[in-house]
Amino acid sequence: MANSKKNSQDPIACEEGPGICAMMLTIVSLILIVISLPLSLFCVVKVVQEYERAVIFRLGRLLTGGARGPGVFFIIPCVDVYEKIDMRSQTFEIPPQEILTKDSVTVFVNAIMYYKVANAIHAVANVDDYGGSARLLAATTLRNVLGTLTLGD
Repeated sequence: MANSKKNSQDPIACEEGPGICAMMLTIVSLILIVISLPLSLFCVVKVVQEYERAVIFRLGRLLTGGARGPGVFFIIPCVDVYEKIDMRSQTFEIPPQEILTKDSVTVFVNAIMYYKVANAIHAVANVDDYGGSARLLAATTLRNVLGTLTLGD
């Protein structure tokens, strides 16, 4: 009975580290970087501007430590893939749409949407196209909100 209580209170976590193949690929890539050192600096050193962040994936997994930037960071070619995310406010003009209100009045409406990425890791890892998703959400919300209004007065 005490043994089952002990097992039920253990935190369930997947603490898998990189496998042996991943470690070998990383070591081979680092050796190739050291061998071709003067030329490899062009492929290894990356710069991220003040308004950008870089999300790095090593062999398909997010690197610990979060998004890199601003400044200089290093990647391992053939092992790391990175994506730069612009953290500035973005604008998008929602095209004019014909909306039918609650009292069957047809209205043509357009709008402008502003959005800003708050977390670069969530923008890359959780959504395929965060900009397109934000645009579609804004257009859908505009239609839904105006569709519930009565404008016949």
